[in-house]
Amino acid sequence: MIEPKRSGADLLALMDEPVAPGAASVWPLGQSGLLVRFPERKVYIDLYLSNHCEAVLGAPFDHRRLSRAPLDPAEISDADVVICSHEHLDHLDVPTLRTLARSSPQATVVAPEACRDLLRDLGWASGRIRGTKGDETFELASLTIQAFPVAHDDYLQDPVLGHHFQGYAVSDGQVTVAHVGDARADDLLTARVAAVAPDLLCLPVNGRDDDRRAMGFAGNMNAEEAFELAKQAGARHVLPMHDDMFAQNIDADARARFMTAATNGNGPAVVRPALGEGALVHA
Repeated sequence: MIEPKRSGADLLALMDEPVAPGAASVWPLGQSGLLVRFPERKVYIDLYLSNHCEAVLGAPFDHRRLSRAPLDPAEISDADVVICSHEHLDHLDVPTLRTLARSSPQATVVAPEACRDLLRDLGWASGRIRGTKGDETFELASLTIQAFPVAHDDYLQDPVLGHHFQGYAVSDGQVTVAHVGDARADDLLTARVAAVAPDLLCLPVNGRDDDRRAMGFAGNMNAEEAFELAKQAGARHVLPMHDDMFAQNIDADARARFMTAATNGNGPAVVRPALGEGALVHA
């Protein structure tokens, strides 16, 4: 079990420390979960803080956590925006989202429109849900949010609900953080990320293989593809994610191979705080 460096009230106190204009602090919370702390706003992305996958997914799946959750969602009372990149249970975590609807009553949840009914069932009133269908930009809580489709193995688009898999870039006008959820690398994604020009790009690195595909796991980019995408898109910093939660769906060498790719070629600086620790990103 990977233990967080800080957890509970100690971690919350650190995450609440002021951030100067022109900077943001980022706090990995397991799997693809992240807090982005802007000077005036807190944005939580793709939180997985429960054991829900283990509870509801039986054999042949093994979804025991490899990383202990650093927070109880009931402790999160300060969310301004909650983002879910897609409806898979390790990105739209049912117990976490149900709890956040109550513990952060001021928050708005941003997610693909295809997630709206589930979010309403979890206690989010319609006025607190901002659904997205594809490429769009909007203002929310004094932040600019850009949504864009991504391929999780493939693009999945409904003629009414739009794209089911989305990436999001969030900016306070000085620092921009982009999170692509569970994405496969392709030229369209590189172009979309380049257009966003993120100061920090958060990417999955767990990859894909035939055995996982046969079990029904949708694939993501691997370590080398992730660093190359960040480099080609011109990201200033990159954060590798999605490699610390389920033994059945990770590449054990991904983090080391990502760092090798970063060492061998010019490209973005790597940001990789430990679970329960943060890092500052500057514009």
